[in-house]
Amino acid sequence: MVLAINEYAPRLLRQVLNLAQCIAGYGKNPVKVNDVMSWFSFDAMGEFVFGDDFGMLRTSDWHPAVVRQQRALALLAPLNDTIWVVCAAFVFVPFLGKVKDWMGMVKFCDERMNKRMQSSVKKLDVASWFIDEYNQLSSKWSLKSRKNLLSGNTISAIVAGSDTTRATLIALWFFMCKHPQHAEKIVVELRNIDETDSNILAKLPHLNGVVNESLRLLPPQMTGGGRMTSAEGLWVDDTWIPGDVKVTASKYVLSRLPAAFGQPNDFIPERWYSRPELIHDERAFAPFSVGKGLALVELRLVAAVLLKRFKVRFADGHDPEMLWRNLRDQVTAQPGECWCVFEPRRLEPEGWNEGEGGVWRRRRRWWWWWCKMNE
Repeated sequence: MVLAINEYAPRLLRQVLNLAQCIAGYGKNPVKVNDVMSWFSFDAMGEFVFGDDFGMLRTSDWHPAVVRQQRALALLAPLNDTIWVVCAAFVFVPFLGKVKDWMGMVKFCDERMNKRMQSSVKKLDVASWFIDEYNQLSSKWSLKSRKNLLSGNTISAIVAGSDTTRATLIALWFFMCKHPQHAEKIVVELRNIDETDSNILAKLPHLNGVVNESLRLLPPQMTGGGRMTSAEGLWVDDTWIPGDVKVTASKYVLSRLPAAFGQPNDFIPERWYSRPELIHDERAFAPFSVGKGLALVELRLVAAVLLKRFKVRFADGHDPEMLWRNLRDQVTAQPGECWCVFEPRRLEPEGWNEGEGGVWRRRRRWWWWWCKMNE
């Protein structure tokens, strides 16, 4: 998997640079972070799954299939633990709006996979592994079963791989606006290093602390991850849970338990590297079930590339608490609106502000003198 991520990294970087270019196009105008980070996360996942993005960053607009997916997830949210109700809806009321949205999303994913299967381009992507599995099962499974498996894998990869990263990126920019001192600490770490090198970024303590703290306070999958008890059942402290019962522990609640984290409601990135006493139980932090490595590479790259190019603040007149008031749990976290302004950052080399004797000021004066002497 590490090898795959390293091979994919240049293509991911291209998507991150597309994101930076898209944001630069707004100039001094407010950016609806929910939209732009969604375009990026779906474009990046399209590249990862199919070897081809959806073009949303280039057009600064939503792809119709992604819009349908967002509406379809609203159908699953309240029925996630009673999936039979959803199945019944597909059979008996296929004409309902959200059911049609879901079927439209499935059709889109199937069409993209069929296009990928017919392509002769050799490009590393997740689809190639799904297609290999599809072919290997030809002597064991029926054609219908194999197609259903291929379709399910494709949908899972698109939803789980894009919608989760999207939610965390929205949260990250909310926290960078609310706590600008932490953005500046990251900028100091980035000074004089290549912010596009994912291996270097993985070693920066405050950058990774900010990413982890954003994941902790707004887990991309707020509930989810339920497990069935064994037939024998089990005791949890003084509570008996019968066998074959689904148990779900909300990640949003766990991450804010005082028993797990000191000052649990506060944004303290240092807890992840210099203040370990604020982590009481590491088991409470499990934001990803799969795809953790790729997601962290994406989050670090986006944070580093954008913070080195822009200063970010809340848009004038925007109420930041909208993000929390309108937060919804729809399989993945759906934060409320977050509007920010990204202003170009002038990042001076180290030593520039060392006073009149600073090395860069001396070099500038020397260069001016040399030019005058050689006119």
